[in-house]
Amino acid sequence: MDNAITRQTRRPLRLGADDFQYLLTMFGPSLGLWRAAEIAALREQVYEAPVLDLGCGDGIVTSRVLERVAIGLDPDSTALEQAAKRGIYEQLLSSLVEQADIPPGSIGTVVSNSALEHAPNIDAALAAAQRMLQPGGRLIVTAPTEAFSRWLALPSARYAAWRNRQLVHRNLWSTAEWARRLEQAGLEMESARPYLRRSLVTAWDALELLQMIWIGHRRLVGVVWKRIPPGWMARLARAGSRLDLSATEPGGGRLIVARKV
Repeated sequence: MDNAITRQTRRPLRLGADDFQYLLTMFGPSLGLWRAAEIAALREQVYEAPVLDLGCGDGIVTSRVLERVAIGLDPDSTALEQAAKRGIYEQLLSSLVEQADIPPGSIGTVVSNSALEHAPNIDAALAAAQRMLQPGGRLIVTAPTEAFSRWLALPSARYAAWRNRQLVHRNLWSTAEWARRLEQAGLEMESARPYLRRSLVTAWDALELLQMIWIGHRRLVGVVWKRIPPGWMARLARAGSRLDLSATEPGGGRLIVARKV
């Protein structure tokens, strides 16, 4: 599986200027870039209803991909209050997926954006997702890859360890490891779509570092960013829309698709 995925032809991955401008305005330059790649990759997929959003958080990313979602699931009740404002979720549950009271075989698609890399018990989470899925149902996941730590702005193992602790990264896996863990849970890995080449991951991290600079009680980049004129922001968004957000394996992030066997 891993070798076949690695040999796939790289296809361009882009997001439109309107979406880019929304993300830059909502998240700033660094997270806006990362979310743009995730949304562009997620939009390539087909989502069979009913859909469960595992680790939905505030729902912003999913709301740019899907119009309706049956269930949004997240243990953070404060984030769910924000998700409710998106108007796309029929039901919101504050729970870990392995503890959620959802009937077996009732879900057509489980989607999880940048959540499972944080899971302290990911094998239990994958097993729970498998139980919820209908026969032939799909799990669609985005997560940083095993290359993430090597592609940061500072080429230091200590720095990478610090960043991963800060970001609560527990599961940064290769496609082979994903395939193994998914098979163990009763899911067959179908495809992988890497995104964000090394230079964009390094740029993302450098921008993140800049945003950690404080002047008084405010972040310096945040102060400057909020003062960017709308016309300049629109030009930045148009420039972003011309970026090819795809990558060859391994990429800084990866979209994984698996099917219940």
